Amino acid sequence: LGSAADEKIDECHPLRLARFFHTIGNIALKLLIETEALAGAVRRANAKKTLQLQEDADKVKRSKLSQSHGSKEGDNDIEDELGMAAEIEAENERKVAEIAEKEIVCRGLLSVFGPLLVRVVGNEGGKFDDEVLRQTSTLALCKFMCVSSFFCEQNLPILFTALSNAPASDITLRANTVIALGDLAFRFPNEVEPYTHKIYACLRDSSTSVRRHTLMVLTHLILNDMVKVKGQVCEIALCLRDADQRIRDLARLLFHELSKRSNNPVYNLLPDIVSQLSQVDLPKDDFRSILSFLLGFIKKDKDNEKLLEQLCRRIPKCPTISLKADISYCMAQLKVNERSVKFLVDNFKLYKDALYDEDVKKNFFSILSKAKKFAKPELKEALDEWERVLSEESELGKENILAGEKAAKTKTRASKRAAPRARKVIEESDEEDDYDEEGEEEEFDIDMETENSSLGQKKNEAVRRTRGRLGLVG
Repeated sequence: LGSAADEKIDECHPLRLARFFHTIGNIALKLLIETEALAGAVRRANAKKTLQLQEDADKVKRSKLSQSHGSKEGDNDIEDELGMAAEIEAENERKVAEIAEKEIVCRGLLSVFGPLLVRVVGNEGGKFDDEVLRQTSTLALCKFMCVSSFFCEQNLPILFTALSNAPASDITLRANTVIALGDLAFRFPNEVEPYTHKIYACLRDSSTSVRRHTLMVLTHLILNDMVKVKGQVCEIALCLRDADQRIRDLARLLFHELSKRSNNPVYNLLPDIVSQLSQVDLPKDDFRSILSFLLGFIKKDKDNEKLLEQLCRRIPKCPTISLKADISYCMAQLKVNERSVKFLVDNFKLYKDALYDEDVKKNFFSILSKAKKFAKPELKEALDEWERVLSEESELGKENILAGEKAAKTKTRASKRAAPRARKVIEESDEEDDYDEEGEEEEFDIDMETENSSLGQKKNEAVRRTRGRLGLVG
């Protein structure tokens, strides 16, 4: 009976456990809300009291007896009361923060169920596979984490593990978790910051709903300066070519809002975007569409100049001609002025080896045509000379490429023809080597016999001499 009772206690229907987790999760949030509401009421009461004390102090200062000794003592008393009120308010704030941080989910009744919640979310032993139970327990864990920064930091790895291990069919779990992570990042930014890249990774989720919710959360956090956009901005840029129209519109809205800021973050982010997009296996049209949209936010001449110089210096470092063509396309989308043209003319060596490609040539001629529109008479001669050099270098590059291809084909044909001859020569050489080796072996044997005979004669003669010295008879 005892063992049967124990088995009965250990088992629980997944839906009942899900309802229980839903209840304790809501209780944790309600306690947090009530604690903060109580703290707000105390804060308002203290503020009202402080305001009344300040008004009394102002009245005393305006009184006719302000020069008397008694009035000075009254002023000092009021100032002491104001200082004590500030200290009391700070102490109340500290106590409320301690209640939320340590008491609700770390020491109180709810703390008893925290370990059970973690075990279910982590699917310990593979016992908690029910879909509803997974969703409810994960959401309840997120609510617990919203209460305490210590509890949040301790269980973030478990939450992200559950997110990464979620079945592809369980879209609800992944979407709810991403939304909850947004709330956690807003409440405890320092604790969530090391895991920001994992939130960005959800922008590549197979589900449109998860990608949309992730982008909404990140947009909210970025525009409120709760998350640094630099580093993973390429993931948001890729959303500009997402299959879903709402995701594309939301990504455009985010970059529009960023472009309105005084520090011009889009300009600062563009080098990282170009660098990271060049490492992604991205179709040519998508790459150029994304960069064309983002380069439209570069309005200042100085920013255009600096960006054109940075892009131009990247061309020699590009491993493929297609990437060089993409970089030159980005340069062609920027505004040019006399300083930009002077830089391109003076640094012709940076891109001359890529001019054989028609796409690269087209982009540089596009820059040239823009420059001719504002060119002064003294600049037109330099532009004509630049155009001539561009054309000559392009033709020379094409000739070199054709010559290289022709030489490679010739070398291949020659190697094919030489192969049978080489095999024949090798076979003849092998036969001669075998014949020589046989002759050498016979000569070696004769030499060895002669040498042995000579050595034997010398040995016998030495023995006879030794015996003669000793008086022995042979």
